[in-house]
Amino acid sequence: MSSILLPIVGVLVLVAIAEGVIWSWRRRDYDWRAFGVSMWVLNTPSHHRVHHARNLSYLDANYGGVLIIFDRLFGTFVPERNEEPCDYGLVTPMRSYNPFYVELHGWIGLLKDLRKARSLKTAAGFLFAPPGWAPGGGATTEDLRRQAGTAVPTGASTHPPPLATAVDA
Repeated sequence: MSSILLPIVGVLVLVAIAEGVIWSWRRRDYDWRAFGVSMWVLNTPSHHRVHHARNLSYLDANYGGVLIIFDRLFGTFVPERNEEPCDYGLVTPMRSYNPFYVELHGWIGLLKDLRKARSLKTAAGFLFAPPGWAPGGGATTEDLRRQAGTAVPTGASTHPPPLATAVDA
């Protein structure tokens, strides 16, 4: 029985990979316009631009690869705003052009932090606390926003319409 299901599972895996690649390509297409309910559920080019921006108000936002609804549910969604264009790039510049370093530097930094941890509580902080957290106080994105006197914008004009309005349209 399992030998019969193996090709079916293989095809489903290939379909899932193809869907991910196609959606990843589509959300980078600046001419594609999301509207109505789709902006509440799917990751659009606007949401993706915010994810890659290094503006303080856009940091640590819009993690969803395909579905943005989870960012909305967990409080990590930030809309793109016309008055603040996205500034693309890294907060800390890369020290190398080595592709292995570029891909793995975040993991290497995490492993170094975990190696320095002197307790399970500290290790858990490095794994589950916000980016920038450190034992004894680190500058998380929220700390930096408070220091700058800015907050994550809510209710900006680029939000999609309320769900009832989008459905009625």
